[in-house]
Amino acid sequence: ISALLAGFPNLFRLEIDGTDFLDSYRACSQAFAYCREHHGPALVHAHVVRPYSHSLSDDERAYKTKAERAAEAERDPITKYPQWLIDHSHIDRHGLEALIAEVDDQVQSAAQRASKAAPPAKSSVFDHLYSPTVDPTGPAFDTEPDLNGGAGTEAKTMVDLINSTLRQEMARDGRIIVFGEDVADCSREENLAEVKGKGGVFKVTAGLQCEFGSRRVFNTPIAEASITGRAIGMATAGLKPVFEIQFFDYVWPAMMQIRDEMVSLRWRSAGGWKCPLVLRIPIGGYLNGGAIYHSQCGEVIFTHNPGLRVVFPSNALDACGLLRTAIRADDPVLFLEHKRLYREPYNRSADPGPDYMIPLGKARIAKPGSSLTVITYGALVQKSLQAAMQAERRNPDSTIEIIDLRSLAPYDWETIADSVKRTSRVIVAHEDCLSFGYGAEIAARIGDELFAYLDAPVKRIGAKDTWVGYHPNLEDETLPQTENIAAEIEKLLAY
Repeated sequence: ISALLAGFPNLFRLEIDGTDFLDSYRACSQAFAYCREHHGPALVHAHVVRPYSHSLSDDERAYKTKAERAAEAERDPITKYPQWLIDHSHIDRHGLEALIAEVDDQVQSAAQRASKAAPPAKSSVFDHLYSPTVDPTGPAFDTEPDLNGGAGTEAKTMVDLINSTLRQEMARDGRIIVFGEDVADCSREENLAEVKGKGGVFKVTAGLQCEFGSRRVFNTPIAEASITGRAIGMATAGLKPVFEIQFFDYVWPAMMQIRDEMVSLRWRSAGGWKCPLVLRIPIGGYLNGGAIYHSQCGEVIFTHNPGLRVVFPSNALDACGLLRTAIRADDPVLFLEHKRLYREPYNRSADPGPDYMIPLGKARIAKPGSSLTVITYGALVQKSLQAAMQAERRNPDSTIEIIDLRSLAPYDWETIADSVKRTSRVIVAHEDCLSFGYGAEIAARIGDELFAYLDAPVKRIGAKDTWVGYHPNLEDETLPQTENIAAEIEKLLAY
């Protein structure tokens, strides 16, 4: 470490005894002063001890000598700090003994209450997974769009309406903070008079910093775990983070924060804490060159997390309504935005107004039909519509129903069940890999609960179980195409 840090000549570095209270305080004060004066970065290298075994199953005598343990015991802050308080006249010996007795009494009382408490009801395993007071699946979040209202009737892209929704919600709620890599117009606000500004790789957040200031819209380091951890802290403190991971392919450094902290916080604190935030992530392929670090899907990994809402719109209007619901919800929401759909001409819409919302878990019938059901979401909605039209031209007596799930967790089982009961044939199609994918859960449930209504096996369509390649030929071969879906539709129609 020392050799590595020597390569940073402007790094202010302090080596301290981390068990010494005053030494630690002075070092941190010096480091902060160095940074505030813009001299460069500072590092406080604190040498600490772990004076006890890691757990009851660990005996440190197996790997630490008696001399090591004795030296560490002398530096134990739990014993050093009380002596420091006495030496500096912050407390006397009698006061310290009284404080220790008070703490011991509190611990003993808490332990006795816990040991006498009734065991929790078995049904309580589901308590506190989601907000008990704000239900984003309910009728309060089901509002009609005002496409002829004051927001204008010009057809806007998904990027436009996401940006518009963020503006409207930030104006409505001063707690909303937007941050991530490159999301601000300019890191140095004083330069905005001379530069155009960025507002995100895809311009989704363009202009927000100019309108709401750098305290509410700002750039972060390229550190996804840090970005997510910051959002969790803000949410627990009462703010409403709407933050961005620049590409889905780079979310993995943040997985510990997401899985172990964000989505479990309300449950493991029995409702004492909550983490209402929106994590926006561009996702998906069909980019002709995005390759392994810019074209992957993997949403099923997140739908597998209890406590997390997962949304995946396929068009501009739905993106607007679902994002507003996600922001006004009281739970952590993963909002997936397919990059290929950001500026597609076919999925544009007029601005539906500042109160338009879509309940989570409410699917959309993108195309009604009676012969076969295709359950899908994201970029495959349009491909399924095109495939259905191809199949119907070759099978004029058949009509294909397309269900756009829109929300993946929760999902709209009632709409799925109603459709399958009417058509008796079903395909589940998604861009994520086929094996162990999102479609497997839907297909399994259909087979379990709707078997009597089926006239053919449930078919799944997904990406091949490999990475999206750089060359367009490899990407086309890996990801589901319209022709693949049309072929499977015709096979099931003939079954």
